Amino acid sequence: MIELHHVSIGQHIKSLSLTVEDGGLVCISGPKGSGKTTLLRAIMGFIPIDGGHISIDGELLTPLSAPWFRRFTAYVPQHLSFPDGCRMEGFEQWTNSSADERYLMLLTRAVKAKKPLLIVDEPISVLSMETAEKVDSLLCEARQQGATVVAVNDRMTASQIRL
Repeated sequence: MIELHHVSIGQHIKSLSLTVEDGGLVCISGPKGSGKTTLLRAIMGFIPIDGGHISIDGELLTPLSAPWFRRFTAYVPQHLSFPDGCRMEGFEQWTNSSADERYLMLLTRAVKAKKPLLIVDEPISVLSMETAEKVDSLLCEARQQGATVVAVNDRMTASQIRL
């Protein structure tokens, strides 16, 4: 379970409170620059919050505890690129894939990892309808496996938080 209690971050997120139960799914939406990615980074402990607190399974997220919590987290960023010539096992087709295919590769691997917490930041670029449907299906699959899912996604209207 993830709990945010009166969390404030920068100028965009002020006194946000929410609870996502184990096996729950919450989707964050909002216009570009509204703080969606910033919120995900704060939940992972990558950036500090200005006020309030974040807890995971009742334990307070702090700069010291964040690395421990990240071991139980699968994260899909908006965009991932590898330096030219870099070889990553399992990503052989990366350079010949479209942005949609790359994003689906990352999300599929994250869901298959079966971590208790899945944090998904949707790409800035517009996904094709087919890819968007696959993304939504994968998010539901992760939830059905028992993962707590926090995703930037404006299509899934259930449990929608608008920033």
